[in-house]
Amino acid sequence: MKGLEKLVDRYPRSGPLVSVPIHPHQHAFQAGKSTESALHQLAGKIEKALDAREYSLGVFFDIEGAFNNTSCKSIRLALDEWKVHRSIRNWIITLIAHRTILVKAETFIIMVTVSCGLPQGGGLPPILWSLVADSLLKWLSKQGIFAQGYADDGAVLICLRILSTICDIMQRILHDIEQWCSGTELSVNPNKTEMVLLTR
Repeated sequence: MKGLEKLVDRYPRSGPLVSVPIHPHQHAFQAGKSTESALHQLAGKIEKALDAREYSLGVFFDIEGAFNNTSCKSIRLALDEWKVHRSIRNWIITLIAHRTILVKAETFIIMVTVSCGLPQGGGLPPILWSLVADSLLKWLSKQGIFAQGYADDGAVLICLRILSTICDIMQRILHDIEQWCSGTELSVNPNKTEMVLLTR
């Protein structure tokens, strides 16, 4: 099973992700990218806006329990979008939807069947999460909004000179992020969400 999992893990990197790369503003799980590259990119946008005497309104959010709560439906849709071969896609879905977790403590044994979430360890779960999260980054970019991801964390930045307009746009964007979460059966963690306003 381990050998097959490694093969399936290698397939997206050498196949679908070559022809349709992950959004360039996703800084996790990719060679040459890190928290430093994410911070550099975001700081550069803010500095440019401040030099232009614009307000910068940023929202930093966390997808709650992303790796534990990602549904098979969301993964299937992402794999379909990337045109992953049907046999590989079915194997991945079967792996995720029919897992059994065994916990043994002294004389007790607990066995649970898991039907959602991504298995821990290995290189495949981070790729699968990146594929799911990519749809949000792409949609936000199409709205003309600067958006950035790092694994299950995200940032949205709006830079304009009129504060009321920025607030109106951000309110709409946050509503749309909530809608995306609802569609993927995920949610934003309110305790790890912050809004920051910067001005010169």
